[in-house]
Amino acid sequence: MALAPFNLPLTNGAPTGYGWANRTESEISSITAFETGIDERDRFHGVKRCVVCGESIPETLQHCYSIPRKEERTWDDLKERDWIPAQAKRHPAHEPRNGLLMCVNHHKSFDAYAFFLRYLPESGKFVLVNYSDHHSLVPFHGKAIALDSGHRYSPFPSVFIIHEMRVRGRYPFAPISPPIPSDPTFQDWITTCEVFDPTTKSFIRPEPPRNNNSSNRSRDNNNNDTTALQPMTGVSQSHSLVLNDDAIREIVQATRQMDSWKACQIEGTDWSGTGEENIRKYMHLSDR
Repeated sequence: MALAPFNLPLTNGAPTGYGWANRTESEISSITAFETGIDERDRFHGVKRCVVCGESIPETLQHCYSIPRKEERTWDDLKERDWIPAQAKRHPAHEPRNGLLMCVNHHKSFDAYAFFLRYLPESGKFVLVNYSDHHSLVPFHGKAIALDSGHRYSPFPSVFIIHEMRVRGRYPFAPISPPIPSDPTFQDWITTCEVFDPTTKSFIRPEPPRNNNSSNRSRDNNNNDTTALQPMTGVSQSHSLVLNDDAIREIVQATRQMDSWKACQIEGTDWSGTGEENIRKYMHLSDR
């Protein structure tokens, strides 16, 4: 079958099917920056992994959003309420601090409101809460996922509040304050793969030397020892997980103190002024 001839020059733009799919070059660049930022952060020993279970098969990993990409009004509302910096990217799909790297299973569970993530300011950890009490999520309940609160692209904890409210609304008869440890341990794979350095209290992202024969770079994600794990109703209650005004205030205040908040402000500020003007801008951001 012969291809249809094109009349040159293309005065009416690219033929059908050869355009940019209604995306500007700027938008494509912003989406690329979003994915690059997440891939930089959610990489351990040089390998991209699901921050929940540690899955590393590239074909199973997906970028997901805390605030859905189509909810620009919600995003703008969070800016107006000072829950996220005013300098955050204009679109939620462009801000890496609104994204996570997950395997397809946990991505779908997250979007289906089966679980939520709660930031604990006292420990600086992001904890998974199996609010649906789904069997497949029991091994992960009450344990911290692989997110570094000190990273420049660390998610804004405040956006998880919106997601948590939706999860709670989906399960109105679930316990208001599901029990979790006050100082939760990390997910099993984080310990097994030794991707967290307790001395620096940060995750290890660079690829290890090639002569390192450690098996930490690979693991069978189905080898979780669930016999020692307890279901949602069996965890010793030592931290209140109620979502009230005090809890929300504490999380929002902690969000504003994080390095990712300050990095976002600096990234989104126009520094094209004079040296004196830029100094004033920086001092204004530092005083907040």
